[in-house]
Amino acid sequence: MDLPIHIIEKYLRGEANEEETRLVNDWFYSSDAGAEPADEAVAALREEIGKKIQRRLNQSIDLTIRRQQERRTRVLQFAAAAAMLLGIGLYFLVQRNRQTPLIAKVAEKRTATGNSKATLILANGKAIALDSTADGPIDSKNGMQIIKPEDGKVAYVPTQQVSSSPTVVYNTIITPKSGQYSITLSDGTKVWLNAASSLRYPVPFSGSLREVELSGEGYFEVATAMSAQGNNIPFIVSVRNAGLPSDMKVKVLGTKFNVMAYSDEGAIETSLVEGKVETAYSGNNALLSPGLQSSLEKTTLGFKVSRADLQRALAWKNGEFRFSRMDIKGIMRQVTRWYDVSVEYQGNVDHIYLSGVFSRQNDIRQMLDILEATGTVHFQLAGNKITVSTK
Repeated sequence: MDLPIHIIEKYLRGEANEEETRLVNDWFYSSDAGAEPADEAVAALREEIGKKIQRRLNQSIDLTIRRQQERRTRVLQFAAAAAMLLGIGLYFLVQRNRQTPLIAKVAEKRTATGNSKATLILANGKAIALDSTADGPIDSKNGMQIIKPEDGKVAYVPTQQVSSSPTVVYNTIITPKSGQYSITLSDGTKVWLNAASSLRYPVPFSGSLREVELSGEGYFEVATAMSAQGNNIPFIVSVRNAGLPSDMKVKVLGTKFNVMAYSDEGAIETSLVEGKVETAYSGNNALLSPGLQSSLEKTTLGFKVSRADLQRALAWKNGEFRFSRMDIKGIMRQVTRWYDVSVEYQGNVDHIYLSGVFSRQNDIRQMLDILEATGTVHFQLAGNKITVSTK
């Protein structure tokens, strides 16, 4: 253990200063500390730290609840279970579920969580609202049948032997704010689209290249495809409408990766889970191996490669928000896309950084209440508008 035990003991006695508190929390939430401790004494200390964090969250939540008891009660399920304020940082650890009464203002409109929502645009311009379409066959074209096997998914399956050079037509699937969807392409590649995203793709793929166009954010599990000559057919994701003068390319042979390319973010992030990809833009490129991430900074138009935080990058696909010392404006950009709300800021909030894990199925008021319980930030929710200010 790198952290002296006497600092941990001071923390447990409530005598640690701000710097010592930060060191204890950094150690407690580190990946090394998450492993099974070899020393029983260290294990006991970690358990005591966890209990103390739990008690402090309970106190914050109970205080928030008492302040909000007004006219009527509804039961909500808390997804965050441990919180601690550290200067400008907040740590959350999801450990338990708790049913807690919260009072809602009668005149306040409840902002719902996101759901499986998408629109499929066929080559002839026909628009199909997938969330209101019954499960089963949807359309058939070029030897491919479009089916909706279940809510939240759509797939292309062959109905006959596809010609070696069929007429190339393109379909587009679009998710709105507060929606996400999954699609299986004609080659077996699976794509998950986050909120406010779109994917344009050929039906079916043909020739020596498989290329799709992504706007927003998507997670890809690319199927291997072989040519008649026995060669791998490359898969390319062209990143569009990301606030760049031209498209960024992600070149793939067979892999699992996530691309985050929203126009209101400062960088395009490609995080590799499995396989190998090359990201390329305007003569610059970055080759990634599993566990690495490339960031194309929009100010410099250059790539930066670093160790990927895959839990954070894939949190949306796993039904979570996961923040790791993220600035409040970055957090609220995610909130606006998922809950379909607008945000404005009062005063300077640039010094607020938070870390946490939340279920994306939480009601937005519940999430804001837990963040506000830290004492660092205040939210005013009126209809579909959030005003953010410091406390």
